[in-house]
Amino acid sequence: MKRKVLLCLAMSSLLTLGGLVSCGEETSSSLSTTSNQPTTSVPTEFTGTLKSGPDLNGEKGIAIRYTREDKNYANKGLWIWENNGGEGKEYEYTDVDDFGAVCFLPFSTWSENVEKNGLGVITKTLGTWDGQSKDMIVNFANFTQDDKGYYNVFIKDGDNNLFDNPNLKYIDGFTNVRFVNATRIITETTNDFTSLRLLENGVEIGTKSGFKSNYQAFDLTSAVDPTAKYEVEVTFAESNETMKTMVSKRGLFSTTEFDEAYYYNGELGALYTKEKTTFKVWSPLSTRIILRIYNSGTPKSVDSLNGDDSYNEYEMVKGEKGVFEYELSGDLEGKYYTFVVTNDVYENQEVVDPYAKSTGVNGLRGMVVDFSKTNPEGWENVSMHSYNRTELAVYETHIADVSSSSSWGGTASKAKKYSGMYEKGTTFTSGDTTVKTGFDHIKELGVNAVQILPFFDQANDEVNASFNWGYNPLNYNSLDGVYSSNPYDGYEKIKEFKELVKAYNEEGINIIMDVVYNHVNGATKSNFDVLMPEYYFRYSIDGTLSNGSGCGNETRSEVSMMRKFIKDSTEFWAKEYKLGGFRFDLMGLHDIQTMNEVTANLKEKIDENIFVHGEPWAGGTTPLLSSNAANQSNLSKFVGYGAFNDHLRDSLIKGGLSDKKDKGWATNPTEVSEADYAKLTSGILGRTSSYSSDPLKSTAYVTCHDNYTLYDRIVATGYEGSDESIAEMATLANSVVFTSQGTSFMLAGEEMLRTKDGDNNSYKSSYKVNELDYSRLITFEKVYENYKKLIKLKTTFDGLQYKTSEDIKNNVTLAETAKGIIDYTVKGSNKTYRIIHAASGLSDTTIDLSNYNLVFATKDNGALSSSYKLTRNTTLVLEAK
Repeated sequence: MKRKVLLCLAMSSLLTLGGLVSCGEETSSSLSTTSNQPTTSVPTEFTGTLKSGPDLNGEKGIAIRYTREDKNYANKGLWIWENNGGEGKEYEYTDVDDFGAVCFLPFSTWSENVEKNGLGVITKTLGTWDGQSKDMIVNFANFTQDDKGYYNVFIKDGDNNLFDNPNLKYIDGFTNVRFVNATRIITETTNDFTSLRLLENGVEIGTKSGFKSNYQAFDLTSAVDPTAKYEVEVTFAESNETMKTMVSKRGLFSTTEFDEAYYYNGELGALYTKEKTTFKVWSPLSTRIILRIYNSGTPKSVDSLNGDDSYNEYEMVKGEKGVFEYELSGDLEGKYYTFVVTNDVYENQEVVDPYAKSTGVNGLRGMVVDFSKTNPEGWENVSMHSYNRTELAVYETHIADVSSSSSWGGTASKAKKYSGMYEKGTTFTSGDTTVKTGFDHIKELGVNAVQILPFFDQANDEVNASFNWGYNPLNYNSLDGVYSSNPYDGYEKIKEFKELVKAYNEEGINIIMDVVYNHVNGATKSNFDVLMPEYYFRYSIDGTLSNGSGCGNETRSEVSMMRKFIKDSTEFWAKEYKLGGFRFDLMGLHDIQTMNEVTANLKEKIDENIFVHGEPWAGGTTPLLSSNAANQSNLSKFVGYGAFNDHLRDSLIKGGLSDKKDKGWATNPTEVSEADYAKLTSGILGRTSSYSSDPLKSTAYVTCHDNYTLYDRIVATGYEGSDESIAEMATLANSVVFTSQGTSFMLAGEEMLRTKDGDNNSYKSSYKVNELDYSRLITFEKVYENYKKLIKLKTTFDGLQYKTSEDIKNNVTLAETAKGIIDYTVKGSNKTYRIIHAASGLSDTTIDLSNYNLVFATKDNGALSSSYKLTRNTTLVLEAK
């Protein structure tokens, strides 16, 4: 995943930060009442002049003013997002005045609700995340407008606070009011206060006075009522003003006492039988939940003509562990349902059940499903193929990409749909040449696993479809209807997706699901937040949502019921849809215990060889302790799952956060780096630099949906060679991937030298930009043939499938060579191959190959001999005579 960045006032072109994320709306805590916690003293009176902003022509705007002691504003910028809506973008400062640098932005930069929603702000170095501040939330109610209509917001470097004045003096407000454990409440404020009152449901239960401080702790003498509304009221010393705010309960949720009282290990959701359906939802903080049953999954707001908003209501009963339950007799299959929730934060807020296993159009109502009605003929014969993870050649694609191009040649109504991804018999013809496309093409390519970008229910318009990668989760356990032939019918998408799984399974191909449990599209009013305010998300110390995903929120995997949800959800998907594995987006935002338990549960319940891997990094700063995170530095703690080996990728092509001009071992025609050579040989042996030597934990790759395609990456470096030479470099890079130990992985379309016309962040670009153009199979026939051979080698030669570093040590021998050549011998059970890769920066050299037979070569360099001329951008696979 990644996100887009734009410059201030749209004055410059797109600047992309590789490795960041694309997401849905960005949100703040529904409980957040103030901005930031003070860390510095008030400076002397400001006497300078502030630069005025451009005329807004009656509009409102914001002036973000930034000062630093060294007055050096070169390469400094801002990351800004609309709180509770919109994507983050990078902005440059436009002016400098006596205070510092300033960026003027009109409110039209964001949505019409920006003044109500507020903004999130980070100060940083342009083009990177170096020197980034913490997230700072602009609540416009705390700021005043100048005579031109700008809200002036002042920031001091290193302070992580927002001020309404150039003197950087704090306005009265709360910075941290929360339970820190089951008995203690702390109150911190921007300025000193002299008295404190604690209220429970509006009734005073304690007071404190006779002090002057910006911090006080209050210890309760009675047990906490998790359904009660706790508030703190203080009187400020200087202004004598009183102010009241809610007490956050998030400190309760990780306590032993809370888990003992409320952890629920049973089934949740709509538990269906033909005789009755039992509805269960976990919500200890709520005082009332009403079950609504709809005949239709389509609200009138989506379809005024055919929608139906009529419903029946039932008062759910709160039982042990905070579980609300209601049992309805009769066969309810095909009915739709929601929960209407009341607690100390939300009142009568309607949400979809987090455990809903299907939904109506746009995911606005859950569905009661009889899954026995969804199985295609022969479904009982389908099960995941139990491949060892080191056998896998994984092909990553998006549902729509497979069939969105006119070159696909399939049924028009199935284009961009689940059904288009498994339609058989599609071809493309140019002149006298015909090639297979779509499903038949993937089959012919020879991969044994297809990893599909998110197909769970997303926050999108399923009726008026537009392209999106899908990293904007709405309902985790339901399929997205945008790929269905009928998004209004919660059954149809299930049937079509099962047909997809069956079709690929019959060809020996497992389906791997891309899952995004690390954040939701928008936290505020999400089903998680409504049912359990502050429980499912991580927060910064000031009460704002932590943003380690780069999408405005991050889920809290370490609390027991979120951990249970991820385990339950992955088990459901794997079992019901017979999936072969999961790819975890931003896995570094999940704690290791959760990932270990999720994987162990899948291995126990589904198959010992079910495949689990993920991105071992986060998308920003997170409160999760690094030592507990499923990130790259903790690979030794991973049990049963692996991660993307970006060290191998970066040695080959300099992907990710590298500058686009940087070149790697496979893409630099003039030189070969010693450091890249070392990382490369390490990756070939299934190692992830110094972090792990276990091949079971390494996913070798050079490209994925993030960043450039391989063709576009080479062009972006400034290379001006022919497409033929670019094809050779690209083939070399993936030749290394498919002849490495561990799992091998590729982006769909690399086998036809896919291009997105230089778009390196196509998460919501057009279908045209993202399509697979099958005409390139003809243009780059040699590339395609090479990929087929490489994939066959990986999936059939057991010498490339070793499971332990000890086996690799005993069976793989690296020869002493110049750094422009990688030469290694691999012993299998029946064959021994010598594999040679010649770098892009290699000068032509001569080697003795007279005692070998050629298995295949990516370039035709003539017959093997004692004076074989090895040329750059070549891979040879040889067998001893």
